[in-house]
Amino acid sequence: MSLALIEESAKEVRRLAIAGSPLAVGDFRIKKLIAPLEQAGAKVPVFAQVAKAISDLADGTEAESATRLLALSTLLNAILYTQGQTTTAAPFTDLESFATNCTSTRTTARALKPLIAALTNSGGGRFEIIKSACERGAFNDLRLIDPAIQALGDSYTEMADLVAEKILPVYGPGIVPRLKLGIDLKGKKSDARRLIVMHKVDPAGTLELCKAALEDGSPEVKAAAVECLGKHEECLPLVLEQANAKSKIVRAAALEALAEHDQPEIVKLFGDLIKSSAFDLLAQPFRAMRSAQVLRSMLDEGNRVLTLIANGDEEQIPRFWAIISCVERRPDIGEFLFKVLAMSKKLVKVKPPKNSNLGGDEIVVRIVSLLCRTNSPAAFQAILDERDVLPAGAFGDVLRSALYTWAAEKIFTEFSPLLAQNDAVAKDKTRIIRAAIWGPGDLNVHEGYFKPDPEAPKLKSKDWDPRWLDVGIKADQPTIVATVARPGHKGAIDYLLKLVDSKNQIPMPLLFKALVRCQYPRTTDVFLEQVRKRTKGASQFTGDLHTLFFSMRHLPLADLPKLDAFAAQLDEKLVDHYLEALAPLRAANSPNQT
Repeated sequence: MSLALIEESAKEVRRLAIAGSPLAVGDFRIKKLIAPLEQAGAKVPVFAQVAKAISDLADGTEAESATRLLALSTLLNAILYTQGQTTTAAPFTDLESFATNCTSTRTTARALKPLIAALTNSGGGRFEIIKSACERGAFNDLRLIDPAIQALGDSYTEMADLVAEKILPVYGPGIVPRLKLGIDLKGKKSDARRLIVMHKVDPAGTLELCKAALEDGSPEVKAAAVECLGKHEECLPLVLEQANAKSKIVRAAALEALAEHDQPEIVKLFGDLIKSSAFDLLAQPFRAMRSAQVLRSMLDEGNRVLTLIANGDEEQIPRFWAIISCVERRPDIGEFLFKVLAMSKKLVKVKPPKNSNLGGDEIVVRIVSLLCRTNSPAAFQAILDERDVLPAGAFGDVLRSALYTWAAEKIFTEFSPLLAQNDAVAKDKTRIIRAAIWGPGDLNVHEGYFKPDPEAPKLKSKDWDPRWLDVGIKADQPTIVATVARPGHKGAIDYLLKLVDSKNQIPMPLLFKALVRCQYPRTTDVFLEQVRKRTKGASQFTGDLHTLFFSMRHLPLADLPKLDAFAAQLDEKLVDHYLEALAPLRAANSPNQT
């Protein structure tokens, strides 16, 4: 009899035994073998037995899958051992085995397919898929090892780095042979990542390979070898030699590796570099610098250059800017920052040197930003003390400092006059004030915009002074008016109603939320009138309609029946979008809503 079907069945059974018996239930690959086996079973009864065993397995339950898979495997082996060839001329050898940190998983092929596609293909959106899967532990599966190794050479650097840093190391030293199999010491960044992953999971076992890579590797692989060897105290002399390498990326890797150690020869090396002009190589190492002596040397150089700049030597500004880049991420430079801030009055007078757009103003703005980022009450107060001499570019941090330090009344007194001024600087500051008033309770300033900062201290006052409302109306600032508007202020309601059809538009949800807060009784009628106007003759659902419909969640619950009934007046192309937008309000009206 022909054994092709039996051999194919045995191959699929072996695959399922490796993948896990629960995955056999409903498996389409093994199901497709049932029909030809049944047809062959008309002449050879044993084929019919195999077809029935496959059918029982594929159509059964996961609880029974292990027993049925074993029975099917036994039957197939019995046929092959009695009818097929069971020997080979090759010699016996021991199978290599490697330890991994993985456990068995019940992940289906359907769940793994998009991960494999994201790892091995190109295109947008892949990084988010892999990052999300990594965070939920989906890579604890041996079937993903080879696709992940392939992704080390992905053209999207963030993807390749994520695989090297977060995904492959979880498999443990068992993946080292797979990584070593394809490594090319003369290769590019993907081979450098292979070396780093191998060293991370098996530092002792890959030490000699790292030394070989340092001797014969390409610049990228040499840099990776330096990074790895820097983790071994006994290899620091080798790393020190590379601090003078011809390749810039190798030198940078050596300095970064050495920064994690505090030894006399390393201190001397960095001390010499601080006196030179090689600051472009020092920024990254200083983030991990362990030597307090080296840090003091850098700050001493910073103080020396700062004094020269304050005395009018603008040519020193690029050097000082580079020094700030080296130390700005250090948590222990507060005293230095305060000293620079105290010299703001002198620094802002220093013009940029030739062929540069960096002057004293830019230095002060950067220092203020670094101080404000510390979220320190002392820093906030120091910034406010210098506010009259600070450049306009620092206003966002000045306002942020005030919000965490002053009461609402003082904030209004200090900053509200800006809304009445028409010069360009005042308009820019007004834009920042507007963003702050509209923004969330806890704020973080970045390039003039306010964003949530979960680690920031609580605001001194979460409520804005009510006088901002009259000032906002007078200065025609719709966002401020809509945010601060309150009941009992007729001028606010009149102003907001004019905005409904005005060219001076603000987001509709903000506008209707303000009208509801002001307890205007006809808010829902105004909303429905806008829906009538904007949907009349509309052929499709637009972004403007989406924003308008979104406003419904802010309308009074008592008007839910009126809003629900209005859906019958809409075109069928729009009614589903309308009802979907109404759902949050309907959910808020549910008796189960707490």
